[in-house]
Amino acid sequence: MILFAGDPHGSFDHLYPFLKTQQDVALVILGDLQLTTPEPLEKLAQLADLWFIHGNHDSKTVEAFEALWGTEWKQRNLHGRVQNIQGKRIAGLGGVFRGQIWMPPNKPMFFDPIHYCQYCSQERIWRGGVPLRHRTSIFPSDIEVLETQQADILICHEAPKPHPSGFAVINQLAEKMGVQQIYHGHHHENFDYADSKQPYQIINVGFRSLCDEAGRYLYVGVDDRGV
Repeated sequence: MILFAGDPHGSFDHLYPFLKTQQDVALVILGDLQLTTPEPLEKLAQLADLWFIHGNHDSKTVEAFEALWGTEWKQRNLHGRVQNIQGKRIAGLGGVFRGQIWMPPNKPMFFDPIHYCQYCSQERIWRGGVPLRHRTSIFPSDIEVLETQQADILICHEAPKPHPSGFAVINQLAEKMGVQQIYHGHHHENFDYADSKQPYQIINVGFRSLCDEAGRYLYVGVDDRGV
């Protein structure tokens, strides 16, 4: 069984009731883990085969970045590759579009991180590369590395169209890869794609929500953090 988890934003308690009652579970988190240490990943991995992509909040602080990229858990980031998980080829596109890099359908400002570093001031270079914030920005090179591959499922943090805040470039990527499903996070409200005319299923797994591999919601979270 493959389960897809929407943005946890640092809290994973809602996942344990499902993981503790199932056998042979692969858990795929769709970004915005927002960790301070890798300890939550270690606990989840005792109950599931754990995978993830990063979201925009995963480079908001050095601690959040280090918890994913500064440990062995970086090997479980599906961004920029296709991984066979329980017989399904799952492709990952982590991060978000940002205007300083690329805001489709506008022309990209930079093709890849190396291109960005060639033109930015040395004061903005962080640990020999792009600034911390842009470690979770999508570059055209991220799309290019995926579009020549084939997959059954595309997971991404950003939304495709027809989401009101979606990007057609993700739909185009899905079509080139021949996917049957797109699962995405980032948007917390579980947008309903029932009327979508796309030749593949799209599922918005919202804030602390959980879906199975048929796109059924097993748990719907409510973002009441501001209440």
